Amino acid sequence: MSSHILTDSSGKKVIFSGNEAVARGCIESGVSFVTGYPGTPTTPVIEILNREKAGLKARWAINEKVAIDTAAGHSWAGLRTLVTMKMSGLNVASDTVLSVAASGTVGGLVIYVGDDPNVYYGMVEQDSRYYALLASAPMLVPANPQEVLDFTNYAFDLSERIGGPVFLRSTTVLSNTYGRVALGEIRRLRQKAYFTIDIDKYTKAGSIRCKQQHEDALRRVREAEDLTEDLNILTKTGSKVGVIASSLAWDYLEEVLEKHDLDLTRLKVSTAHPAPRGKIRRLLETVEKVLVLEELEPIIESTVHSEVSRLENRPLVFGKDDGLVPRVGDLSPDQVREYLSVPLGVELRSYPAIEVDDNIEAMKVQRLLTFCAGCPHRNSYYALIEAMKDLGLDPGKTVVTGDIGCTILGMNEPFNICWTEVTMGNSIGLATGFLEAGMKKPVVATLGDGTFYHAAIPAILDAVTTEQDLPVIILDNNWAAMTGYQDTFGTINGANVRIPIEKVAKGIGARSVKVVNPYRIGKTVRAFKSVLTASGVNVLVLRAPCVAKQARKWDLGVQVNKGRCPGFEGCDRTCIEALACPAIVRDGDQVKVASETCMSCGLCIHYCPDKAVQRNFFKLKRKSVGI
Repeated sequence: MSSHILTDSSGKKVIFSGNEAVARGCIESGVSFVTGYPGTPTTPVIEILNREKAGLKARWAINEKVAIDTAAGHSWAGLRTLVTMKMSGLNVASDTVLSVAASGTVGGLVIYVGDDPNVYYGMVEQDSRYYALLASAPMLVPANPQEVLDFTNYAFDLSERIGGPVFLRSTTVLSNTYGRVALGEIRRLRQKAYFTIDIDKYTKAGSIRCKQQHEDALRRVREAEDLTEDLNILTKTGSKVGVIASSLAWDYLEEVLEKHDLDLTRLKVSTAHPAPRGKIRRLLETVEKVLVLEELEPIIESTVHSEVSRLENRPLVFGKDDGLVPRVGDLSPDQVREYLSVPLGVELRSYPAIEVDDNIEAMKVQRLLTFCAGCPHRNSYYALIEAMKDLGLDPGKTVVTGDIGCTILGMNEPFNICWTEVTMGNSIGLATGFLEAGMKKPVVATLGDGTFYHAAIPAILDAVTTEQDLPVIILDNNWAAMTGYQDTFGTINGANVRIPIEKVAKGIGARSVKVVNPYRIGKTVRAFKSVLTASGVNVLVLRAPCVAKQARKWDLGVQVNKGRCPGFEGCDRTCIEALACPAIVRDGDQVKVASETCMSCGLCIHYCPDKAVQRNFFKLKRKSVGI
């Protein structure tokens, strides 16, 4: 992490990632409150501001809707606010986002949203630029870390000038890309909170008010079009082929043009909404062909086609609509070079790739996408499968709905136990739907502690009031682990007031709530058997801290007794193939436990049919999470 977030003065050039640039932009802009929900790629902003003690309030909300609700109140009190979320979180926040965009804002309100073209971190390839159109709100799309900083500053000024929220859209690559950034001046805004009664602005009661607010939102977009004119840069050269590019595609284009000594008429689009129609039209009037480069959906390209239809001499448009540029995945300089070759009618040569070792293929290691060594979730799913078998249930035919987070890794080999993954907290609603459809019981809903607080509470309430027979399995590893160990509202020794899952579950009507340590296999299997056969909504909390975060406590030294082990070829390799623990590896013709990665959870002891995996009670040199 760069040390320049707080200390360095205007004009100094530093190396920043996109996320660091947003954090610095908040400081330079006099922001007093930052909130959001963890979600790659935007998570680091709040962590940076908290770690660097930036002199502003920065905290996580229970979900994205609560974050934007809180941010809106802060803005309506006249203060500057940034709210962060990933693209899927914008769906959660959208109810408030659309309403606040209609009402308008007072203090600058910027919504920093990160899309994930190419799906580096899972979920959907959502293009959040559509939300700018849907909300009638401006959206800025920077192309590099310098523009991320500049546009963050500009977004707050723009928000206050038009009186409405402004989106700042990034992507996974841009948020994590490092580049040279010239710092701006840090502004210290002396603002005092206030709130003025304005029923017409802050309520939605009555169609007249709602229609007037819609008109106001559209007016703000028109104002933004004039104010953002200079952000969209048209380079005139008189070439017959023109290029319109946005975000990272612009930097890729500049790289390709420089390497091939080309100078084309081109337009850099920095405002996804409102689109710079005037400059698009001026480019189209001077070229015979135009290539449109943008990631995911043809949003800019749709505007280009609209403007082409108004012209007498219509240039050919190359892009996503004709299938040249894909609507799936992100772009790269090589792709831009390839696509640019088509309207130019010449093949632009590729530059040789970096030479790699001839043995690179042999060096590759096939790995399962599975839990970390010692992860309590591995024990939980093992116990669930064992309980099903004891009850005469077929684990391959018993519906288990999954949820977002580390818990969903149960869908992969060797467990193959989770069947679904949709949205935060969705596993409970899906399970209820399966039950309503008449699926054979039990139908099991699994989720993590973070998703429980985020979105599962209303779903449990619904299941309780509709009298479902539903086992709800909550795998509580003490943190929002998959996004980087942010505190949840149940984190032990966390920064927030702790609200235990079991108390909430009891309070919303669960028939029974039990907390079990999943490292105690026998007890966990019995607890599973109980909830799988019980009537009503029954909650089982499997609580043990994430091993990747938790400091080891003690060690019993799990090891393989070579005298008992029949050898790698002498058994069915249950310890490796049925457990998929990264700490159990092949050692010649035998199996061994890798001491450098083993967390001594002890699950492998239960797996070995030959009782060859044992604890060494005399080996007490490390610390462990085990039993």
